[in-house]
Amino acid sequence: MALATSGRTQPPRGLLTENRVGTGAFGDTVEPMSLLRDRRLARLVVGQAVNAIGSWCALVALWGYASFRFDAAPTQIALLGLAWALPSVVLGPIGGVPVDRLGPKRVLVIADTVAAGVALLFILAGSFEALIALAAVEGCTKAFAEPAFQSLPPRLVAPEQLASANGLLALASQSAIAFGPMLAAGAIGVFGFDGAFVVNALTYLIGVAVLLPFRIGPAPRAAEAGADSSVRADLREGLAVVGARPALQRLLILSTSVYLIWGAFIVVEPIYVREILHGSPTMFALLQTTFGVGLFATGLLVTRLGDRVARVGIVCAGAIGSGLAAMVYVGSATTAVAFGGILLWGTVTGMLIAPLRTLVQRESPVEAHGRVFALDGTLHNTADLFALTIVGALATTAGVQAAGVAMAAVPIVGGSVIAWRFRRAAATTRPDAVVEAVAA
Repeated sequence: MALATSGRTQPPRGLLTENRVGTGAFGDTVEPMSLLRDRRLARLVVGQAVNAIGSWCALVALWGYASFRFDAAPTQIALLGLAWALPSVVLGPIGGVPVDRLGPKRVLVIADTVAAGVALLFILAGSFEALIALAAVEGCTKAFAEPAFQSLPPRLVAPEQLASANGLLALASQSAIAFGPMLAAGAIGVFGFDGAFVVNALTYLIGVAVLLPFRIGPAPRAAEAGADSSVRADLREGLAVVGARPALQRLLILSTSVYLIWGAFIVVEPIYVREILHGSPTMFALLQTTFGVGLFATGLLVTRLGDRVARVGIVCAGAIGSGLAAMVYVGSATTAVAFGGILLWGTVTGMLIAPLRTLVQRESPVEAHGRVFALDGTLHNTADLFALTIVGALATTAGVQAAGVAMAAVPIVGGSVIAWRFRRAAATTRPDAVVEAVAA
């Protein structure tokens, strides 16, 4: 089976076997993205919001469970994050192979069903070691589920609507960052940590139920007589797609610089709240909610603007701004400044997520999206592991604030360097497809 290694590939006909509004794969009429006109997309957005809210609720509970019930040290919380992230690093782009072979729906249904069972098992965890083991198992499900979900939008909407669709689905996830910690605070306050884990299991199952009516198969792939159809061959093809596209490589590097700060703050934030702000688990949850409010508000704007923000300059500025805002947040010992800083961080980050995902989707052929986003997931979790290793030791020796500020500098450098690389490419050679799209 062969993939194109250059140029831009749009979704072929027949990926979704139901009539849709749009052009190309789904009809001849292009209409603005509207949940009212596309009930199936509306259900998907609502299902993703419910699923993500439960996941964030459980994640906040897991951090709090480790920090406040087991009195976990910075290195122990780093170990918990390591267990969460390591499966995607070990599995690597293999997680995207079934997505491209079977289609994202089947992979999501299986992965989320397994994850629901794992979420209930957290209730039985009576030791920190049990938390580590269960976090690793749930990390395995995410290694398959995340590239599957990120492969959905090009199969569901017309190319002209891709940026808005990504915005809507990102908005669903971003609402979880606002409401998930809030739900965690309520569930922990009323039912204890176990309540948050039960909510997570139920929301996984709701997400599965929403997906079942969809008929989304794998993208057609050109078959060559005698071609190698092994998993290894699929992996080589996926890597060849990235290797042939310099613009795609730069976008993945940019996203990795942002992932480094996200991974670092898995350790930094709960310790910062406990030791610097002298806060409670409820304050920690409220800070996460504040980040989500900023993210959600900007996400509304991104959804409305669509292609106008799917530009390299926007995502590079978002990376730089996120680093600066994170410095303001963790660099202060004042609660009011911390809340203002994390609100700014969420607001700026909202301009980064959906536009960057759209650019990556457009720079890679749809039949390789599973493997491309699995590679992105590998980079994400490798960055987490690297950041967790560094920041755990740095927080122990230099203090949690110094560790947070140091890691916040990474996306500032990343955004600046990648913006320069795109400008240099545009000035010295024929612009890449992304640069052409940005200039149009």
